[in-house]
Amino acid sequence: MSKEFDKQLLNTIIIQVVKETFKKLLRIEPVSEPVAMERDIIEFDGHMRVFPMEKFNGPVLIACVNFFRTQKDLDDDAAVGAFIMFIKEDLAEKLLKAFDRPLKDGDNEESLLDNTADFCSLLAGNLKKELVSSGYADLLISPPSKYKNTVPDGVPFDYELYHKQEIPFHFWNQKSVVIEACMGYVPQK
Repeated sequence: MSKEFDKQLLNTIIIQVVKETFKKLLRIEPVSEPVAMERDIIEFDGHMRVFPMEKFNGPVLIACVNFFRTQKDLDDDAAVGAFIMFIKEDLAEKLLKAFDRPLKDGDNEESLLDNTADFCSLLAGNLKKELVSSGYADLLISPPSKYKNTVPDGVPFDYELYHKQEIPFHFWNQKSVVIEACMGYVPQK
């Protein structure tokens, strides 16, 4: 039987990873300390529903990855965790330019989505490294999925979980990025 990963530890590591990654790569820090909130997982057809338009009052770019304990779990799409990043669209270009990802003319939206997915993968990879350095088993990470304004089919997750964590980050004096994450049982090494 699966059990939920320590929420406090997960929140602490996510906040640390996001803050350190933004500071190192983008040379920016949140204007206030991020505060994690627990939210109920709404499930439909075996996937976690996500509601991007509730995060920001306007268009939002979304990228997500899943964590898996084994290659078999990855092949079976049996996720142990989900990591979802929401970026307010009007700040995404500023954020991704700071990430040193130039946008191609005439392909602005697709470039923004691609770069959002790359940045989400980078954050998830850093989260994975922190989990391993904290004594947990090495997890596999799925390729990122990317969306604008809606995630029609939802996101795979550990079906035995009932809650997810939501952590908003404020850069440039406004809410700019929101991370949602949930994690089931991850064995220690």
